[in-house]
Amino acid sequence: MNTLSFPNPVILRVILRTPNAARLAAFYQALLGLVPQQDPADRQSVSLLHPQTAATLITLTEDAEARPASPQAPGLFHVAFLFAGLEEWRAAVKRAIRLADGIHGASDHGVSWAVYLADSDGNGIELAWDKPDREWPWHGDQIRMMTRPLPLRGILLNGGTEPQSPGAFGIGHLHLQVADLQVAATYQERLGLHVTQSDYPGAIFLARDRYHHHLALNSWRTDPRVVCPDRAVGLVGWDMTLGDAPQAATWVDPNGYLVNLGRGVG
Repeated sequence: MNTLSFPNPVILRVILRTPNAARLAAFYQALLGLVPQQDPADRQSVSLLHPQTAATLITLTEDAEARPASPQAPGLFHVAFLFAGLEEWRAAVKRAIRLADGIHGASDHGVSWAVYLADSDGNGIELAWDKPDREWPWHGDQIRMMTRPLPLRGILLNGGTEPQSPGAFGIGHLHLQVADLQVAATYQERLGLHVTQSDYPGAIFLARDRYHHHLALNSWRTDPRVVCPDRAVGLVGWDMTLGDAPQAATWVDPNGYLVNLGRGVG
């Protein structure tokens, strides 16, 4: 996450292509409290900063000709924003219910609570809160995440006073849809990740250290015959820490995303 409460961030920033940066920036400002900052050297880019740490969590690149990709094409499944505090998570979920065209679902994954929605461009978003790690269902070096219904109405009704600030949060993980789960080996090698769960149907989860996942891959709805067009709306790439990866590098992943590995990390 960010330096407010998570000293070892992994996913630092995501880059999104959008036909309307002002509209998308306004959405993330309303949902997460991110502060838009125009890039003086590039009028087509807007950075969205955490209101307390000033860390850039999202960079928006405007392209008026950008068009949505097919839901069956390899691409972004969702970006997960992870909240350190339960009350801050509840507040974000309440904002999501007000802002979005209905949330897409709410799940208890054993390691976390998750609420799903989409931004104004249709990009998937997860709002996540991790349970205490002593409660995570580890079996040796493998986690056993699951998907159970989350009693969201009761959770929201039982919350305390809504916090006045977004609190500590950052990017907890990225979830991608891919044409072939065998590409997981490439992500392991290039990004210094290890598999934490391989028995979840149609998905593989990878992480650094003893965390449930920083990157997820699924093939649930991907059609290998469908490709993502150039200049598509959505994910362009991301920045992540070096960790145990072989070396700092700029790498184009199997989905065509640009990964800045080790960039901007002290």
